[in-house]
Amino acid sequence: MTLSVAIVIPTRNRADLAIEAIRSLLPIADGRLGRIVVSNNSSEPDHVRRLTDYCERSLDKRLLHIRPPGPLGMAEHWDWAIGQALELTEATHLALHYDRRVSKPELPSLFDAAEERPGLPVTYLLDTVHPRPTRFFVHQMPWTGGLYEIRTERAVKLAASGRLTDLWQVFPVLVNCLTPRSALDRVRDRFGDYCASTSPESCFGFRYCAVADSYLHFDRALGIHYGSERSNGMGYLRGDSSGAFADFTRLRGARPWLEAAPIPGLSLGQNSFYHEYEMVRRTTGDAAFPPIEMAPYLRDLARGLHWIADPARRSEARETLARNGWRDEDDLEPWAVPRPPAAKLDLLRADYWSVRADDLYTIGLKSEARALRHARRHRLAESTNADFIAPLEPVRLR
Repeated sequence: MTLSVAIVIPTRNRADLAIEAIRSLLPIADGRLGRIVVSNNSSEPDHVRRLTDYCERSLDKRLLHIRPPGPLGMAEHWDWAIGQALELTEATHLALHYDRRVSKPELPSLFDAAEERPGLPVTYLLDTVHPRPTRFFVHQMPWTGGLYEIRTERAVKLAASGRLTDLWQVFPVLVNCLTPRSALDRVRDRFGDYCASTSPESCFGFRYCAVADSYLHFDRALGIHYGSERSNGMGYLRGDSSGAFADFTRLRGARPWLEAAPIPGLSLGQNSFYHEYEMVRRTTGDAAFPPIEMAPYLRDLARGLHWIADPARRSEARETLARNGWRDEDDLEPWAVPRPPAAKLDLLRADYWSVRADDLYTIGLKSEARALRHARRHRLAESTNADFIAPLEPVRLR
């Protein structure tokens, strides 16, 4: 098979971020990158105009700018954009690309990995920039450069045992995955659409696990997430009813919210992912998707308490967890941001401070632009072990 990749960037009212995402892809001269499909779901005229003008002025013939017929909710927009990309291009493989992400120049190494088993999706890692008080932190993932095969049965088992926060980057959740057209077709044929649910990325991931036996993981960070202050997902995590999350909920309408999750309706941690797990389980049954284990599920949700900015909301979420059997244990953040020793508090006034913790390199800088620049210029050295993905029991192919 000759690999041909379409990268889809769905975006809404974030023209500046979408343009940066495009700019990170345009220098990639690999002939296997056939099209960059920008799906502009913006409603604000300035964002519509700026992104449209940028795409129309581009001399790169790989760039394809499309607009849905009307405003769509996030999941419906992603589903529509995937369908359009498959219809309008000859791509053998498709990748979803957040507008809040820039890709690294090493992205073509993912195409090499996909060519080894072209019928299987290939997941990969992503570094992250996100704000915490006083600093923007860069979290860089340990990597081996290896290519591994992972059984979907094992991934499902770990999801049911409350491991989603730790391991979501190694689940095939669209935004960290190069997916064959054939795999997308299998999901659509079984479920009626690709990802038109509450959380489109995890919706697709669990659906794929229901129709296939394995996928690949390329153990290298190939992009950087940032711009979380303008993220639907971060608004959900923080319990923030304004901004992007308010727009998300308005477009979603009055449909039930996370009704399939073990604790229905709770906006906390990865509960949206657990909701999607249960939605797929309703189709597959216990044999393929075991029931979610309540105690580890509660512990995993509790790790999201740190993200809730409002003390009253955080207290309410804690009480909800306690009513469902959670014990008020030490809460762990998804990526623990270590605190400098008291004797070194002057470091907080310095340009940055950095630490090593849990095999993640964490560095804090004063602005998001500087944090992103650092993440793009500096990379972790290659690791000699695959401890991060070991729970998935991967089989190394190379």
